[in-house]
Amino acid sequence: MKYIPLFLLLFSLGACEWETSSTNTSNAINSTKETPNVNVAPTTPRTVSQPRSVNAQWLCIPGKQVGKIKSTSNEAAVIAAYGKENVVRRTIGLGEGETTEGTVVFPDTDNELIIEWADGQAFQKPAKIRIEKNNAQWKTDQGIGIGTTLAELQQINGKDFKFAGFEWDYAGFTNAWEGGKVNEKLTVFLDANNPEAVMPDLMGDELFSSSHPKAAAADLRVRSLVILF
Repeated sequence: MKYIPLFLLLFSLGACEWETSSTNTSNAINSTKETPNVNVAPTTPRTVSQPRSVNAQWLCIPGKQVGKIKSTSNEAAVIAAYGKENVVRRTIGLGEGETTEGTVVFPDTDNELIIEWADGQAFQKPAKIRIEKNNAQWKTDQGIGIGTTLAELQQINGKDFKFAGFEWDYAGFTNAWEGGKVNEKLTVFLDANNPEAVMPDLMGDELFSSSHPKAAAADLRVRSLVILF
């Protein structure tokens, strides 16, 4: 595989899109990293044909909606949907020292949503929504949420995928689903429940396969979801 360092591709095109093939690896990341400490109870593996049911209140459909927030929702619509008392503006970290002005729904609660707005359309058109609190109830229509395990992601995707190494700003990043069943508008960040296992084989800005034996040993789990519109 021809390798292009991931840091050369950060913040290009204003979206998180990463495609890999046997001859070319490229990624366009404009994601964020505000890493929570992951300490979640193990979840029960499930098959692709029997995804966990998701309460409509917390349903995320990548590319379409997060709860009541749609791809066409502006900040006024978000306030109308969730109430002024549950919506605030904040400066949001994007990683690598970059920030932007965004909107936070249910701030400082387990179900906090962080909205990043499209370039040139601040507070008018959502570009992506981040979910990263440990006990968040939000889940995708495929049953992916905070704490979803590596094995569950492989089952849902129907094949192996690739993720970035650890110990840098985009540790555990992936939307490189390799043509699998996971929605391409979903980006996740993985974290190691057993961090000692990632050293030194899964370190740095390189791509690794979910089939790597150290990935299973590290007990990788979803620590953050990014829903793209």
